[in-house]
Amino acid sequence: MKQNVIEFNRLSVTYSNGFCAAHEVSFVVKEGECLAIVGESGSGKTTLARAALGLLPANTKITGSIRVGETEIVGASTETMRGLRGLVLGFVAQDPFGSCNPLARVGSHIADAWRVHGIEPPKNSIVESLEKLGIPNAEIKARKYPHEWSGGMLQRATITAATAHRPRLVIADEPTSALDAGRADSILKALRSAGSAVLLVSHDIDLVSRHADRIAVCYTGQIVEIDKASEVLAHPRHPYTVRLLDAVPRSGHKVSAELKTDADVVLDARNLSCVYGHGTDSVSAVVRADLQVKHGEIVGIYGDSGSGKSTLLRLLAGIENPSSGSVKFGGVSRSESGKTGGKGFIMPIFQDPIGSLDRRWAIWRTVTEPLTAKHLSDKPSQKRRREIARKTLVDIELEEVDLDAKPHQLSVGQCQRIAIARALLAKPRLIVADEPTSALDASVSKNVLQLLSKIAENGTAIIIVSHDERLLKSLCHRVLKMHEGILIN
Repeated sequence: MKQNVIEFNRLSVTYSNGFCAAHEVSFVVKEGECLAIVGESGSGKTTLARAALGLLPANTKITGSIRVGETEIVGASTETMRGLRGLVLGFVAQDPFGSCNPLARVGSHIADAWRVHGIEPPKNSIVESLEKLGIPNAEIKARKYPHEWSGGMLQRATITAATAHRPRLVIADEPTSALDAGRADSILKALRSAGSAVLLVSHDIDLVSRHADRIAVCYTGQIVEIDKASEVLAHPRHPYTVRLLDAVPRSGHKVSAELKTDADVVLDARNLSCVYGHGTDSVSAVVRADLQVKHGEIVGIYGDSGSGKSTLLRLLAGIENPSSGSVKFGGVSRSESGKTGGKGFIMPIFQDPIGSLDRRWAIWRTVTEPLTAKHLSDKPSQKRRREIARKTLVDIELEEVDLDAKPHQLSVGQCQRIAIARALLAKPRLIVADEPTSALDASVSKNVLQLLSKIAENGTAIIIVSHDERLLKSLCHRVLKMHEGILIN
């Protein structure tokens, strides 16, 4: 009989602000098993993962028990937890950029998995591990900094670090949210082939259905349903589980309305290219891309991790300068747009929601920031901004969020909705969205897609990048593929 690797027994977690993130949660993960915890953003999934690692904030009230073998995690000393992390409990964080030191090279980040335990990494082990996870030119890539990697590639590096010592249990918090479906499958297979049990926190129902042995459904801090994956997916019992599964995008289902054939061109990109580096170290991230987007049109771009999708989006948004080619917004080139009322024309939604929000600002201030732009003459008072922020949060189903909360007090999914709300409040002519639903569960993603569709119906053009081809086809008027820097129409 397989032994329990980790056991939760009536675990309750209440944060210092009084919010109960987990209530009387009990379940076990057995040797070699993959147990997936699914549920909406803010339901308590990440809290359970961090509780198992002893990473909850100070002044958090924790009752109940979490046992790893004979070791009790609740109330364990710092020294005890340091001895478990990495060696017994591996951890893959949801935000790969946030888990890396921006001033250290990626190879050094991986090497720390050994060095924190007073061990030097075996020769060539880092490069070989990265190559197994599909990182090309791994020896060269390992010498680069985190910002020079795509989100999906950097996530693979953090997985390399998490599995360095073949721990008994890998706790993976949305480990594939930045990866295409093929790469996500390979990552989960790699985690399981290491022989470790996996506690998988994920919103990706399709991924879970392919890899999880059991599924636990988390809702309002409680496990409302837990059973074999096949049983939960085929015969859901709890009403929330039914709603969650019904929200998964399905082939042939279209969210967006038909595009008007006579719509004006909002964005016109011609022969757009971007090359990073010089000489033998140069990389062509985008190669001679052409793209036209019309008023009210939603264009989707998908492709493998590292294919150049995010780079293309930054070029189109004017965040980065192309090596060659041109971009016109409403018939005006970017160099001229500042002189012709182009301010507020484009609003971005970034792949890293937490990093895109000012950690010092209260949520009400972040959401209403576009209303204070210098080119606007009529700026609302603080009282009015708070009223607008409250209404906006209700519109995106975050009415429970405290207006004075800071980004670190919210889940990644909640932060992503805040970032989307901020972009929409600016009422731009063009929104460029990089993986806007990657951190969201199916039910919330569906609401976000419907919201974006409604915005497009009102005339705003949208370019959305995602690794999820099926999601894009359910939303977009056109879906294009990015492959090795080439945009395929």
